[in-house]
Amino acid sequence: MVDLVQQAEQVIASQGGRMTGPRRIILEIINASHEHLSAEDIVMRARKRDPGINPSTVYRTLSLLKAHNLIDSRYYDQEAHREVFEPLPVTEHYHFTCSRCGKVIEFESRHIQALARQLQEEHGVEVARTCLCLNGVCADCRDH
Repeated sequence: MVDLVQQAEQVIASQGGRMTGPRRIILEIINASHEHLSAEDIVMRARKRDPGINPSTVYRTLSLLKAHNLIDSRYYDQEAHREVFEPLPVTEHYHFTCSRCGKVIEFESRHIQALARQLQEEHGVEVARTCLCLNGVCADCRDH
């Protein structure tokens, strides 16, 4: 697996940009996290490492990384409008969010891929990306 920081460094350099300290910190936070981080989460973690990092720097860096397909962003709960970021997944996956505890369960499904193929065949469209968010109550919360 290619390290996100190294990959971003190559892409940014190929565009004539440079890897600044704040960009490196933001990338390291995303790369090291096993959680789904919002921009606000990233700002808070980045400021612990460098109090001078501005939210605008984080947002610009996230936009840059998304534009170069280095990270992915999703909304796990449409009602909360909370966009979260993660390194670009190797395989398409989906998310279930517990409405009680906030737990996010990642899963893959051949059914969603089959649905996308069906849509392509029936309507002649080209599906570039699928986005599915399921919300409900996880097994732990349901049992309590």
